[in-house]
Amino acid sequence: MFDYRKKATSRIYLQYRNAPKLLQWILTLPDIIQSDLAAQLDKVRRILHIDSAEGEQLNICGRIAGYRKRPVGRFYPGCVMAEVDDALYRKMIKAKICKNNGIATIDDVKAAADYILDVQAIVLDAQDMTMRLVWHEDTVSIAVQQLVEDYDLIPRPQGVGMLKHRVIKRKPFGFGRFNNNFGRAPFWYGDGTPPQYYYGSITLAWAGGVLSGQIIVNDLSVGDQDVAVILTTADGSQSVKHVVSDAEGAFSVRDIVAPVTAVARVMLIQFDCQALELESEPLSIKLSP
Repeated sequence: MFDYRKKATSRIYLQYRNAPKLLQWILTLPDIIQSDLAAQLDKVRRILHIDSAEGEQLNICGRIAGYRKRPVGRFYPGCVMAEVDDALYRKMIKAKICKNNGIATIDDVKAAADYILDVQAIVLDAQDMTMRLVWHEDTVSIAVQQLVEDYDLIPRPQGVGMLKHRVIKRKPFGFGRFNNNFGRAPFWYGDGTPPQYYYGSITLAWAGGVLSGQIIVNDLSVGDQDVAVILTTADGSQSVKHVVSDAEGAFSVRDIVAPVTAVARVMLIQFDCQALELESEPLSIKLSP
């Protein structure tokens, strides 16, 4: 906070700096400004500081920027329609501020992208009334990338389309003059968020009167998942037992009357909130000899 007393004292002539009555009279106004005006303005400044505001304070910042209420979206892991959290809302407010005050030149778009996404972005002008953002860091979350697409966060000139962004982070083999691209050629894995390939399965085993199963999926949580076990008898009638997997993806079902054929099914939620359905191979459970 600015020190008004120090500033006022520095403007007193040297021969009068030891006069107590003069000092008291001169410092009256700075003291009033410091306590009644500057301190209150500093409180307002701290309340409206986007990077530190939380909850209702951040909602006030959003209303000042132009949001009547918090936007909603569908994000991992809940993947239900809900208001954006504080971290995402901060980026949306920053984007709104940039749109309200920017002039949408290439330099202005880059500055806005760097400020909103907190990365060093590159703005490519395709010379066909479109532009594209490219960055090298892998620090922008999928939720933020989804917001960029859904809410058109990055400012752009009127009539200019924004193509899906690209993330360039790999350096595979590449041909070039004097082989200078070997290990240096930039590579992007496509437009938008990086593709996620999930390889999953459910294994079943029958031993000691207990049907045990295991969910196996790469990069996704397999704990606390609802598993449906469908039991089909010889006459075609079906019954369903529901169990919940443990932290390692294992589950078990008891009280099964043989002979039946068991099939386990589970639905997992991916990071882009798409469903991944897994089904085991049928396991024939026969009567014990």
